[in-house]
Amino acid sequence: MKRKKKSTVATDQGHAFHLPTKDDLFFIPLGGTNEVGMNFALIGHDGDWLIIDCGVTFHDRVGVELLTADPSFIIKNNVKISGMLITHAHEDHIGAVEYLWPLLKCPVFGTPFSMAVLRQKIRERSWRNKIETHELQYKAAINIGKFEVEPLSVTHSIPETTCMAIKTPLGVLIHTGDWKFEASPVIGKKVDERRLKQIGKDGVLAYFSDSTNIFTKDDDSSEARTRECMTELVAKHKDKRITVACFSSNIARLETAMLAAEAAGRKVAVVGTSLQRMIAAAKETGYLKNTPNLIDEKTASSMPFGKVLLLCTGSQGEGRSALVKIAQGNHPNIKMGEDDLILFSSRVIPGNEKHIGELQSLLAKTGTDIITSAEESIHASGHPSCKSIKKMYDLLNPKIVVPVHGEARHLIAQAHFAKEHGIPRVITPTNGCVIQLAGESPGIIGNVKSGKWAVDGKRMIDFFGSVVQERTVLSEQGAVFVTLCLKKDTVFSINVRLLGLMGSGQLYNDLKQCVVKSIEDVFSKGSDFDSENTSSVVQCVRQIVKNKIGKRPIVEVQIVKV
Repeated sequence: MKRKKKSTVATDQGHAFHLPTKDDLFFIPLGGTNEVGMNFALIGHDGDWLIIDCGVTFHDRVGVELLTADPSFIIKNNVKISGMLITHAHEDHIGAVEYLWPLLKCPVFGTPFSMAVLRQKIRERSWRNKIETHELQYKAAINIGKFEVEPLSVTHSIPETTCMAIKTPLGVLIHTGDWKFEASPVIGKKVDERRLKQIGKDGVLAYFSDSTNIFTKDDDSSEARTRECMTELVAKHKDKRITVACFSSNIARLETAMLAAEAAGRKVAVVGTSLQRMIAAAKETGYLKNTPNLIDEKTASSMPFGKVLLLCTGSQGEGRSALVKIAQGNHPNIKMGEDDLILFSSRVIPGNEKHIGELQSLLAKTGTDIITSAEESIHASGHPSCKSIKKMYDLLNPKIVVPVHGEARHLIAQAHFAKEHGIPRVITPTNGCVIQLAGESPGIIGNVKSGKWAVDGKRMIDFFGSVVQERTVLSEQGAVFVTLCLKKDTVFSINVRLLGLMGSGQLYNDLKQCVVKSIEDVFSKGSDFDSENTSSVVQCVRQIVKNKIGKRPIVEVQIVKV
């Protein structure tokens, strides 16, 4: 009998690996293993694939605010995607669906709350009625292509966070998403330890483990404790208008703030569109039932400060968030000053330290008081500490641990931790690596194209492509525009415009004259204009600017024939 030829795809290194056969079980992270955010991973078996999560990360330069994983490997190789599993509705796990789904066009699976959030996000998209969504129920296994998926409950800071138990003929895979152990979660269910233990006894091939809090030794916080502390603070500062800054998707925290306000006799106003959409999704699926009715921000701005609490986005210093607009004095309804107190009820995501510091400095200049989670217990992490990770190892007893969800330092630290605690094999991934989980020697067998796409207005572009590169150079080095007027291939007029290099005045004029003189020198040798002259103009202009002010600008030459 003739053996079927294996299909292959090219890797970044020019080598090739075969697409998965019935003897293969692949894991390919395209995002989330070099950064905190942008989670996107593939599991492949027997010619079939699942996507796990489809998230964004935030950016704030050169006109780009959101980044997604690069899905080129899927699109160019016509990879068959049987389904996309959404572990929960945080932006770094669901936020890219509205940008990438038109290219992937696969069914999407998630809990009722996650699907409600997705409907809110895509409600203005022209293709909103074309997407096929399926609501998962805990412990109700479902067949998706060649895979059997059993969703299990885990605790996090958002309702209906899901651990995916993925069963294949080659072994069971466990992807917990974001999670933590918490004895009495205020919203959502506890980790289903009994079922996880049973799956562990039956045998787990690989466990993909959240690495975010690997440097935290123990779980010393809970949402219940956060609720107590916030209630005390809101009651204590009777004469202050209080703003709680948190992630819009942290439904538990939103409920905590609302109940704290109600206990102190305050009305609650929501500032920020993303918060309003998330609250709508929560109420649609039965959450936030016992919270007070909300008022609009205009009404809140006219009320006595001690009678109102604002819920606000922007705890990470995101450029277009409500809190940043308020701090800059650009918000149409809310102005802050000495009678305001802001509770930063969130952790600092790695990489956002500078933006948060700048935001808090702007707020401090207005006279606003600030309390962060470093000073009071107003935030509880939704991620597992070392102690919890070890407990999960004991429940699952996996043959392989693959650290995910973190920067390189987080993944490497968990890899060491897993080895120290007896895990037989640990594979530390990077975005784009192809991990073979099946067979006697599981490990990395290649790499596929990975990277980042940028949400740029109404389109998606390669974040490492020419558009962003040119904008970066423009923002950092400036530009020189040269217009050469020709008459019978002879230059008779030179016009120069400098952008982003020098303010107006004598210094601008001096640099401009130096540039014009350098261009005149190119043509003083008696040569008529040709393409080589254009190249010489670009080089000499760039050299003159570098010599004068130390910049290497973009130089554009325009030819006008008369």
